[in-house]
Amino acid sequence: MESDPSASDSDRPQVPRAVRLAYHNGQWIPGDKLCIPMRDPAVTQAVTAVERVRVYNGRLFQIDRHLDRWQHTTDALAITGLPSRQELAEQIDEVIRRNDAWLQTQNEFGVLWFASPGIAGSPTLVIDLYPIDSALMQRRINSGSPLIVTSVRQPSAECWPRNIKVRCRLHYYLADREATRQNPGSLGILLDSDGSITETSIANVLIVHAGEVVSPPDDQVLQGVSRDVVRELCDALDIPWRERRIYPDELRAADEVLLTGTSCGLWFANSIDGSPLRSAGPVYQRLRAGFDALVADH
Repeated sequence: MESDPSASDSDRPQVPRAVRLAYHNGQWIPGDKLCIPMRDPAVTQAVTAVERVRVYNGRLFQIDRHLDRWQHTTDALAITGLPSRQELAEQIDEVIRRNDAWLQTQNEFGVLWFASPGIAGSPTLVIDLYPIDSALMQRRINSGSPLIVTSVRQPSAECWPRNIKVRCRLHYYLADREATRQNPGSLGILLDSDGSITETSIANVLIVHAGEVVSPPDDQVLQGVSRDVVRELCDALDIPWRERRIYPDELRAADEVLLTGTSCGLWFANSIDGSPLRSAGPVYQRLRAGFDALVADH
């Protein structure tokens, strides 16, 4: 069984065969040439709302939920002057249309957009596409990813809400760096102030205990779109779902450990803190089959 060789979510270097165009404040720019001023709050203070959406079968997956979270995040950061929800959806569609030639070179892709307060009261908005490393995603789905419980703590919810999606990610970087030092290719799990687990840089973390799926509570982690989809799949498949704090010893002793995130949707942990490799469990297999069926219908 292979371990996941990368803590990245998408970025295998590719030889471009067509120019990828990105939207930047009304202009169309080659994606690899995008830049923002050094004075932008996205650079000076990491004030950046961000969303990423996976595309399946030519359609944006769970786009309404992503737009809901986007609105919540931009409201929390008081980023004003942005397009309306409908206008943003239309701009995303336009980015996809303008990149038809580039998309012919890709097996799978996603859409990323971010905004900052900008300069002089004029917000910054960027919409871009990114390639999905299909081989990496399939490896995660089939073989899982190793996890390391790190010493890195989540910033307190008194600093900023955990249910907004932002690009201030130093804590995730430090957790993955610590994890990689212990086991290359591992994802680092961050802890809360009481020592309970929260999430990784790219995934929500769930455990399976006695047939029940257990998640950290909503107020402790980012309310991931894929996590919400899996919660609904649990309801549809009569798999009990419960939310409570989870501690590292429970994680290590769990029957299964599941991971949810945009680019892969749902996969599993094949090792915790260097434990022997484990294969996909029965609850994961049921949920993964349900997720695949949902994507196929989508």
